[in-house]
Amino acid sequence: MFQNIRILMCAVILAVTGSAAQAEDHPAQKLVVDAISSMLQVFKEDGDKLKSDPEYLQAKVDELIVPNLDFESMTRLAVSKFWRRADADQQKQLIDEFTTLLLNTYTGALTEYSGEEISFAPFKPEDREDRAVVSSTFGQSAGNDVPVLYKLRDKGGWSIYDIEVNDISLVTSYRSAFSSEIEKGGIDGLIEALKDRNGKS
Repeated sequence: MFQNIRILMCAVILAVTGSAAQAEDHPAQKLVVDAISSMLQVFKEDGDKLKSDPEYLQAKVDELIVPNLDFESMTRLAVSKFWRRADADQQKQLIDEFTTLLLNTYTGALTEYSGEEISFAPFKPEDREDRAVVSSTFGQSAGNDVPVLYKLRDKGGWSIYDIEVNDISLVTSYRSAFSSEIEKGGIDGLIEALKDRNGKS
């Protein structure tokens, strides 16, 4: 599972090989390709600095990646049926802490980058106009290539709300752990567990 999570995180922010024509097929596809291409360009120019300067790395992730991720939807899906039990303040805390957890994992994955590439398939429209799936393949230096799907929705602009690697969802991979924490200590118990994971306790 942890290997899949690492690939999930790398898939958001690492290298891309794909044609400009593929990127222009659909705005959702263009968003994913452009974001990852921009991060790759920074890696080519400042790879050593990205790995040695945490503040610079975080600044680039905040600039190039964060605006394309729908952290509220990710949190809702991960918390699942328990989301409605949380009041407005608890919901905000859940979003904040899950966002921090994801970004900490993203930036950690970047420091392990060793030249893997992602190739994108031509875009295929979904039944709903406000949904899109961008299909790609994550090339590993050792082992089989891994299929990666980026799921997006249009809420006045396209954003990524989930990523699947080998049919394993980034969002739902957290769901059972979140459910267990809530069963033990309620919504506040999950918030405290996330704070502890994020080093805030």
